[in-house]
Amino acid sequence: MKIFTTYKQEKGKHHVNNGLLWDYQLEDFDWQKYRRVVAERVIMMGRLADWYAAFDLYGGIRGFRKIARDEVVDISPRNLDFMCRVLNLNKTETKCYRQAQSKLQHLGY
Repeated sequence: MKIFTTYKQEKGKHHVNNGLLWDYQLEDFDWQKYRRVVAERVIMMGRLADWYAAFDLYGGIRGFRKIARDEVVDISPRNLDFMCRVLNLNKTETKCYRQAQSKLQHLGY
């Protein structure tokens, strides 16, 4: 999407805002182990610089897209729509969507 056009020019210059991870000790934070949490927080509350930092951490836009598609589960439908739009994903292929549909089937909706 066009909002990420300046990423290539600024690659490697960003850091995730500590406020997004207020409930973690960042001195010894394992960025790979908690990549799902980081991705969810960036999607829900991150600014453009936080998105760029997540791209830097997780292998560019393609790597972050894979995490968003395959690991993110705890976001609202509104945030899911936004994530799919900016990362060019089909909502039905995301783990978040499939899990929500599974819950609805289980409840009989």
